[in-house]
Amino acid sequence: MLSEVDKWSQKYTWFRKMTVCFLVILISSVIGFFLTLSSAFISTACLIISFLSVLGIRIGLGKMDEFKSLYVNTVPMINPEKDFKEGRSLAENEELMLSKDVSVAEVEAALEALVEEGQQLTQIEEIVVINESSQIEDVEVTELEEIQEETEATELEETQEETEATKLEETQEETEATELEETQEETEVTEVEETQEETEAEKLDDVQEESAQQTLSLEEQVFETIKMILRMNHCEVENLSFKTVGKYLTIYLKSRVMMRLKLTGRKHYVLTYLSQAEVEALGLVFDTPAKSEAYTSRVQFTSIAVLAQLEAQIVELYNRLVK
Repeated sequence: MLSEVDKWSQKYTWFRKMTVCFLVILISSVIGFFLTLSSAFISTACLIISFLSVLGIRIGLGKMDEFKSLYVNTVPMINPEKDFKEGRSLAENEELMLSKDVSVAEVEAALEALVEEGQQLTQIEEIVVINESSQIEDVEVTELEEIQEETEATELEETQEETEATKLEETQEETEATELEETQEETEVTEVEETQEETEAEKLDDVQEESAQQTLSLEEQVFETIKMILRMNHCEVENLSFKTVGKYLTIYLKSRVMMRLKLTGRKHYVLTYLSQAEVEALGLVFDTPAKSEAYTSRVQFTSIAVLAQLEAQIVELYNRLVK
């Protein structure tokens, strides 16, 4: 069986070996990281292994420092270089320890060497961390530059699109305004021309009518005016005729008397069936007819315009005969 001192020495040796193993793993992973930068997966795995190795080295160095401060300096009989085996007796272990004759100074020197190795490992770890940070910063800067370039390109495209859309809208508005102005001008010119043509046609018609009236007798003018009034009220005038019988101008519808007018002598009038109130309501002059005339009223005839005021009466007389 091992003594308590031998167990402490055995634990110290085990932690030292563990630290050395983690150191080897750390160095291998760092070398692998730099050799596999092209592969993101492998380089990430190397970084993770390096991180775990650093943790293992720190734990091992911490335990070694703990053993050194608690046992090695206080119990000089501990020999970390001793090869302990459970199968040996206490006497054999003591003989082996005496044969090796390891001094406390050599143990301390070995521990100091291990501490220096731990410090070197810490420096290596810091270098690795700095390299990782630099690479991350380079990646972030590159990504930031790419994002800025994409943003600028997008803004430039949007600005160009907005400018083109604005120019297109302005061009369309100008074109529409120009077309509208041209259409309005053409419409106005057309309307003016049509108005002038209508005015000239009306003047020509008036002149022709005046000329015709000047050539027609009063009886013919009255007859043509009555025909025009009936046409305006959608009446057929093909069967109308007139004849002067005695002192009266008689208008016939076929062979039946439609109305009579007196256009000779001192008094000129139109015979109607209107009452005095109806005649005066039309703004005309009423006169009592003779018993032999068999009409209700005489309407003083001063001009052709009187017939236009009697339009309703003329149409009514026409409708009586048609029915």
